[in-house]
Amino acid sequence: MKTTTFILYFLFFGIIGYSQVKTKIIKIDLGKPNENSISNTNNFKWLSVKPKNMISIQLINGNPLKYDYKINTKSISYFNDEKQLKKELDEVKNNENSQEEIKELIETTTTIQNIIDNNKKLNEYIDSLNIEVETLYEILKQKDVLKENDYKDKRELFLKISKKIYGFNYKQINELEDFKKDAKYLSTQKSLLKTKDKAEKSTGNIIKKLFSFNLEQYILPIDIQGQNIDAIEFKLKRFDKETKEEDVNFASKPYNIWIKGGLKIDVSAGIFFSSVYDREFDTKDDLTVPGNKIITLKNRGDYDFAFGSTVNTYIRMNSWIVPSINFGAALTANQKFQFLLGVGAILGKQERIIFTTGLAMGKVERIADSYNVGNSYNLGDSGTIPTQTQFKFGHFFGITYNLSKVKKISLEKGIE
Repeated sequence: MKTTTFILYFLFFGIIGYSQVKTKIIKIDLGKPNENSISNTNNFKWLSVKPKNMISIQLINGNPLKYDYKINTKSISYFNDEKQLKKELDEVKNNENSQEEIKELIETTTTIQNIIDNNKKLNEYIDSLNIEVETLYEILKQKDVLKENDYKDKRELFLKISKKIYGFNYKQINELEDFKKDAKYLSTQKSLLKTKDKAEKSTGNIIKKLFSFNLEQYILPIDIQGQNIDAIEFKLKRFDKETKEEDVNFASKPYNIWIKGGLKIDVSAGIFFSSVYDREFDTKDDLTVPGNKIITLKNRGDYDFAFGSTVNTYIRMNSWIVPSINFGAALTANQKFQFLLGVGAILGKQERIIFTTGLAMGKVERIADSYNVGNSYNLGDSGTIPTQTQFKFGHFFGITYNLSKVKKISLEKGIE
């Protein structure tokens, strides 16, 4: 009973484990080429994935501020949507209750003039911050490769300062309420609210330009399970963000992701040499028995040639040489069909030649049962040697060329 339970558990968890589908990430480095510019998690010779896996492409070391990237005709967006940006801005606004002081604004609010002076300095601070943000943004736009270290610390600093500005402005607005009877109250209040709008726009600009993009961009995973394909093909394109012109020298050739594992079926045709062929006979006069003929066997060699095709079944392998199981049919020189079953080796990836050998079987002509080669017989006036059709087994070897080209599907279909 325990053994049966163990087997059931093993089968159950084995099936669950086998049915788990993983997503394989193909990383393409858009920056300076190096030995790791294109890689996947399996470290195969070629870009490859197993047929049961989902496939996703990740573009790294690009610059979404300078370029737009497309896979085939589909744009790859690095930017967050407007709702996300608004959410981040709202989080900054919620920081208005912060009582953090800005070191440069150290005047204690004892008079309304202190508020006016602080507000003037705050506006200058916002202008200075805006210049720094724009300068950094323009520098980032010029880079072909944008990395997180190029902007991470500075954008965090800018946002932190922006939050402080927002909080300090809010504090000043509250403190102004102590001076409602002052003649400058209304003009100062208007100026503070104007500064608040300016601070809000400055913060929104920081978020939009420095926090709106995500360099770790993936396409949605696509499923290839069950498809009788060799590879997934895609073309990577890059466009200048300002001119909208395509950089035709960028990734000019398409990428191929080869499928590794799972059965693949192809058809090939070529020439075969078979040991199963018709025997041909001749006669010569029997000098000892007048009127008799001695049956002789013509020497046709060990093989006959034939033309035919085979269906090749094999497991996809990331190699130039792949073993296969082949079956098919061939037509001999005497217009007779033979059935072929054997094993082979498939050479090549794009163009494929198959060397195959195995069992050949078919109907052939043999001398009739009551006759033997080398014996003397009276064959009558016609001199015809009696023969009969027999089904025979033998062996063959051959060379064929794959009729079906490499079957590819476009990655574009997976991201429509």
